[in-house]
Amino acid sequence: MNESLLKLRSWKYFLMVIGFSALLAFSFNYLFFSDGIYYQSFGEKLATDRIADMVEQSQKWQWLGYVFIPIVVLIRVSFTAICIYTGQFLANLKVRFRDLFKVALIADFVFVLAGLVKLVILIFFKEVSTLDDLQFQPLSLMEVFDKKEVDALFIYPLSLVSIFEALYWFALAWLLTGVIDKPFGNSLKTVASSYGTGLLLWVLFVMFLTVNLSS
Repeated sequence: MNESLLKLRSWKYFLMVIGFSALLAFSFNYLFFSDGIYYQSFGEKLATDRIADMVEQSQKWQWLGYVFIPIVVLIRVSFTAICIYTGQFLANLKVRFRDLFKVALIADFVFVLAGLVKLVILIFFKEVSTLDDLQFQPLSLMEVFDKKEVDALFIYPLSLVSIFEALYWFALAWLLTGVIDKPFGNSLKTVASSYGTGLLLWVLFVMFLTVNLSS
């Protein structure tokens, strides 16, 4: 089945990921980003006219969020493909970058699923009254802790450790079996040693920025 998925052209998957992501973004904006959520979030910290200006600017530049969706998807998919390609290159294994890009692109639907699950939970199971409530990361380790008691340095790593990130790894490994002709176990090791290493370096970089920006 993974080989049949890989037969479809990459640009078609790219358009589908962008389309679903844009639809999710529109749903979040329509359902949650009302004027009231800004007043409830900053009512005790900022003057009313300052909040009104913030709401106006948010509505004015909301379209930029949709423009950045394909850019974010492209960067995320390229990062994964480059990590795996580098791992294969260092192991003296020949594989085409475009095949790995397609693998990463198909696996990216896991993040679309994560966004859909988040939307459903926020609609039916959680009360959303402030912008902080929208930072909810479903099925992540971060949700086990009280965010107010967690050092800012560890918020991103804890949010990253989630069921959906694990599903992403498994999806990558499963799809890779149709590209590098290895069993699932070996493909999972490939994902861990290549993408896992790249992800670790990225997390360390984000933590480094957090320390420097908060000091």
